[in-house]
Amino acid sequence: MVRVLIIFSFLLVGLNSMAFTLNTNFAAAFPGEEVKVNLATHDCTNLPYTNDEILSMASEGVNKFWNKVPTSKLKIRRGEHVSVAGDFESGALCTSNTNGCVANPALSGQSQILISCNSNTTNFSSNGVLAVTANVNTSGSDIVGSVILLNNRSGSGLATLSRESFISVLAHEIGHAVGLGHSPVTDSLMYYANIANRVSLGEDDMDGITYLYPREQPTSCGSVAYIQDDYKGGKPIASLILLIGLITFTLKSRKKALLS
Repeated sequence: MVRVLIIFSFLLVGLNSMAFTLNTNFAAAFPGEEVKVNLATHDCTNLPYTNDEILSMASEGVNKFWNKVPTSKLKIRRGEHVSVAGDFESGALCTSNTNGCVANPALSGQSQILISCNSNTTNFSSNGVLAVTANVNTSGSDIVGSVILLNNRSGSGLATLSRESFISVLAHEIGHAVGLGHSPVTDSLMYYANIANRVSLGEDDMDGITYLYPREQPTSCGSVAYIQDDYKGGKPIASLILLIGLITFTLKSRKKALLS
């Protein structure tokens, strides 16, 4: 019976494999627990929203999605309207995409997360490309700053989205900004294609944000005070605790049997 339980515990660990991806090849993340989302002050002339409305929708999106993950320490906050160079409105995000995005130096000095409307055709080869995001400023494995460019070309697909879908797109891009790549799982916010009427994160999204920004688990003397499925590398802590407990119990039982 003990043998069966141990095998089952191994299965619990194995089945929770990672499906999420990262936006960099070195698992970059913001070093603190709080990140702000700012918005460039120039107007988004081809989008049906004012600057203040876009910043408010970004704030609504992070509160609806990313700030609700109990196993992640990251909290994303509404920032400010900031003045930036004209390159953010008309320049390319990357100077090369051969081995990942090589950030345009004119856009690489940012800190926190900056959203800007942009009409550059290198960024948006078609109106179906709604937005592009890159971690433009990194230090070691830390993200210092990320830039989100919204398609502000005439006929942009963003202009035809419902308000709820626009919020989901902003939240998706903010996911990239904090270090997540695309997910192959359809019900994930980080799925590579836009799906209308998203209402919550998928399990894959929660696994990814927890992997990059894990919340420390407080404990009290002699007992575990807080246990949830806290994923590190896709392996739930609860299953590992169960496995260790079962192995310890089995070894003690065998020792008693030998002594009796």
